[in-house]
Amino acid sequence: MDIFTLRQLFLVFHLSGMVLMIGTTVAEFVVFRVFVKLLSSHDKAVAGMLKLMSGLGKLLPVGGVLLLISAIGLMAVTEGIYLSQLWLQVKLALILLLPVNGMLIGNREMKRLKSSLSIEGDGPDTATPSSIMKLNRFYLVQLLVFFSIIILAVFKFT
Repeated sequence: MDIFTLRQLFLVFHLSGMVLMIGTTVAEFVVFRVFVKLLSSHDKAVAGMLKLMSGLGKLLPVGGVLLLISAIGLMAVTEGIYLSQLWLQVKLALILLLPVNGMLIGNREMKRLKSSLSIEGDGPDTATPSSIMKLNRFYLVQLLVFFSIIILAVFKFT
């Protein structure tokens, strides 16, 4: 297999990983918004929505691993020529922000939200509005970071 074909193959895997991560984040955000509406109407489906959000989150590492392996492959094939360019350095910093934001904000607030919801169905406690606001902000930041990564990859600012 020649270098050009290998590069194209790595690009396909790279884009597939990105689509998987962005798609999962968008799906989680949509489910979260429905969850918030159901929560305010005291609907019984709230527990199912929480379970769905937890299940969707398991796809993110799959996309991340695919993205990482393909990025390493792309760097190897191109002999790291893009590493010195500013657009890629900024893109890499933004990519590092995604899991850090997920671990520090997303996971923590999701755990706090789950624990604040009563399993017996008594309703949310006072921690819930704060967690909802922080999770809303978390998803918006994640989506803005993804959008910025796409802009950097397409326009390759120097």
